[in-house]
Amino acid sequence: MKRTTATTTDLKLINRNKVYQYIYEQDKVSKQDLVAALGLSLPTVSQNLTELFDMGLLCYSGTFESSGGRKAKKISVISDARMVIGVEIKMTHINLLDIDLKGNPSPIKRLEIAFEANDRYGELLAAEIDRYVEERGLDPEIILGVGISIPGVLSEDKGQIINAPTLKARYVPIESLTKFIKYDTYIENDANASAFAEQNSRKDLTTLAFLSVSEGVGGALIYNGSAYIGMNNRGAEFGHMSVVSREGKPCACGKKGCLEAYISTSVLASEKDQPVDVFFEKLKEGDDGCAELWNDYLLFLCMGINNIRTIFDCDIILGGTLARYLGDSFDDIKERLIKIAVFDSTADYLHLSNYRSNASGIGTALHFAVRFIKSV
Repeated sequence: MKRTTATTTDLKLINRNKVYQYIYEQDKVSKQDLVAALGLSLPTVSQNLTELFDMGLLCYSGTFESSGGRKAKKISVISDARMVIGVEIKMTHINLLDIDLKGNPSPIKRLEIAFEANDRYGELLAAEIDRYVEERGLDPEIILGVGISIPGVLSEDKGQIINAPTLKARYVPIESLTKFIKYDTYIENDANASAFAEQNSRKDLTTLAFLSVSEGVGGALIYNGSAYIGMNNRGAEFGHMSVVSREGKPCACGKKGCLEAYISTSVLASEKDQPVDVFFEKLKEGDDGCAELWNDYLLFLCMGINNIRTIFDCDIILGGTLARYLGDSFDDIKERLIKIAVFDSTADYLHLSNYRSNASGIGTALHFAVRFIKSV
């Protein structure tokens, strides 16, 4: 008898989640849509809708056009019924944002706080998160957690930063960053987090490689819907593939000839001693020096993309800071890729990221949103 009760309870939870997820995915549905799509009886659908309304997760959002008779009510999820905080740890600053259950992000808040591998930094981070929640007017009770992206390799249990060259950090306990935060936390490598956000926004792509190009260069691989992290939790670290074998440029990792040394956005900033956005403004204006540097830069960028395509034979998403500047150059990049490709006659496999900024903060935050949606 006890087993039967548990099974009945489980079935009720499964049906409730089916109803919620269907409404979440379809955006606006009627009660009759749910009956037809899920194969549930009208009383079962009605009961589950009542529970979800009582939980504060659903609302009515208008009515459908009628073909005769009473207009059916549109039922939608309340996207801000739960919120998540996203944090991006950078070498010189911290980015804070929040997302709702649909993954809609707020504008970022940038804090000019340089990274330090100590408790003081962790205390400061926790205080700034609390201040951010208050400034945004968010109810702490509806915050599912805090997702934190790190530009480096994490241990398998995500308890340590094994190596983060741009942060100049090795073997740093994650606890020093999180122990003062009063919410649940989730830590992820920034490129893996960005790839997760990208996949979540592209339901048609279950296998993809993500190349993140910012001050640091990272990558991620998603195969059949799951992240491939490798044997040592550093799979798809594309920034540290060798592209020059001898006397290459020094990389932040301490080696020479890494792809990152040639396509980091700092190459465009530091070699011309100017911010990246100023570089692209001058490039657009026809500055000869910027054009020459850009041509050299694209040589290595395309080399890296072509290598990834040759090895994994999948769609590639180009993201990070660089992506926001590539609107005018994207066709040129694809033409260059066609010229050096062995197997491809087009470069339609290459896509610009759907996120022009803060994909890693959104991606870590989405971890909590997705988990909640699956558990309702």
